[in-house]
Amino acid sequence: MVSLLAWFALPFVALTLYRGYTFIHYYRIARALGIPIIITPISWQDDVWLLTWDNFKWIKRLPNFLSWWFEYSRFSWTQDHRWLPHEKYGDIFVICSPLGNEIMVNDPQACYDVQAHYKQWIKPQSLYDIFETFGRGVISANGDDWQRQRRIINPAFRESVHTSVWDESVKQATQMLEVRMNQHGGRGTIDEVRKDSVLIALHVLSSAGFGHTHDFSGGLRQVPEGHKKSFSESLMYLLSNILIVFLFDKIKPLAWMRPWKAVEIKDTVTEFRGYMKETVAYSRATTQGGGGGQANDIVGALIDADEAAKREEKIAPNSGYGGKPMHLTDDELYGNLYVFNLAGFETTANALTYTMPFLARNPEIQAWVGEEIDRVTNTGSQKEWTYEAAFPSLVRCLAVMVSELILSILHQLTHHQYETLRLWGPTPDVCRGAAGESQIIHVNGQDVVVPAGVYVSANFYGVHSDPRWWGKDSLEWNPKRWISVDPKTGQESIAQTPNGIPFLAWSIGPRICPGKKFSQVEFVAVISTVLKSYRIKPWIMGKMTTEEQARDALLEVVYDSENIITPKMRRPQDAGIMFVER
Repeated sequence: MVSLLAWFALPFVALTLYRGYTFIHYYRIARALGIPIIITPISWQDDVWLLTWDNFKWIKRLPNFLSWWFEYSRFSWTQDHRWLPHEKYGDIFVICSPLGNEIMVNDPQACYDVQAHYKQWIKPQSLYDIFETFGRGVISANGDDWQRQRRIINPAFRESVHTSVWDESVKQATQMLEVRMNQHGGRGTIDEVRKDSVLIALHVLSSAGFGHTHDFSGGLRQVPEGHKKSFSESLMYLLSNILIVFLFDKIKPLAWMRPWKAVEIKDTVTEFRGYMKETVAYSRATTQGGGGGQANDIVGALIDADEAAKREEKIAPNSGYGGKPMHLTDDELYGNLYVFNLAGFETTANALTYTMPFLARNPEIQAWVGEEIDRVTNTGSQKEWTYEAAFPSLVRCLAVMVSELILSILHQLTHHQYETLRLWGPTPDVCRGAAGESQIIHVNGQDVVVPAGVYVSANFYGVHSDPRWWGKDSLEWNPKRWISVDPKTGQESIAQTPNGIPFLAWSIGPRICPGKKFSQVEFVAVISTVLKSYRIKPWIMGKMTTEEQARDALLEVVYDSENIITPKMRRPQDAGIMFVER
């Protein structure tokens, strides 16, 4: 019996000894950095810990000398603590664990340098494998491979695509409001707001991304011949379960322990790959047949650019990057399409979900935007509310007319998005690694030599909310902080960030998110459609008796958030909003 227990204990003893050895190794590296050190016995870099961390929250209730390390062991702790740890440890410190070192940076210029200088600071491959379910895309590529892919990706986000985004967003928002008003009396919990936002984002991506158009209420039910799941259902499953899909592929025993889940994941991946193959094949046939060049969805635009790269290769056979051809392989096409959908889905759905409660709490902001909407549309005609009228034409109108037309609204609505993303952006922090043997990072006059293999994370949430740069109201949602008024003309424009600090919600520099404008157009279209005809109020629900209680509940729900790839509210069912016709 003792012998049997010893055999069972042997793997755990071996793992403990190994982790002890690696911790000593990484601690020596951390000491050499010359910056404050936080030690944790386990880290978010451990895949098993990622899955099980939630079961150990009781550790936080232990005395501080036993639990102090726990917060720093979890993924995206910066969402909860923002800049506060930097008040104690400084604008740069290192978290050391048996799995490696992670340098945390809260200095705006250093964060900019790490994000913008993509040749010196590269994306660690192991952290970006999660995005490669269908192939390596531009989000995880580095060096020449990234340049090659970006050259083809950029043209995919052209104006015809943005027109499609606007039109589909207005359609989906209008239908969402009809459903909410006719079936639910205009009321909905924040959980329902999240579901509505997810459907809007999903259907906009289906249309503008793949050319699959659905009504707001019917997208998940339409299953074409030859498929077991609808396009939207397959996409929503993958986007909502990205971490689970990745871990089941990486940790093989999970499939043995939960075989039904493994089958579900495999079938959904196969379904979605089939949809992508069909769409790419159709777009490729259209482009090669002489019908390309005018696609108004991302797949078509991407195929147009890819086929153009192939034609260029025939003219200049040796014009590739780093030994690779200029065009994308099929797996690279699929990988990029998947990432575009993931980024667009999470960014917009989250921005809408977090914006609605803030708007409900701030009627004066709604009135401020509504005043401008009324000024532009006069009668509120839907025909006047187009992408073509808003983006290309209205700049000229502003230039020659005293009255502020629709671009003012678009700026203000974009400010809503900027302010929401400042506080609740999709990514609390982003890791980079030193290219070559080492790189130097400059923080507050100190030069820190960062060797290869050490992660450097820019604390986006810290930089975006530190009172040193944003003032005492840094945690307050105030879109007006983004408005700059020309004292001579009265014209409003997007204000510069205070003290010139970088705004990092879409990253910055050459590796800035290629879908930035895509998300802005979608967000602006949805919010403007809502506020054109409705006002948003807190919903007095459950045991609440006053609007003040409903307002407070909204704020409590928003700030009780966790991070599952992106921010998610833990109790979205505990507060709600109402759409009230103007």
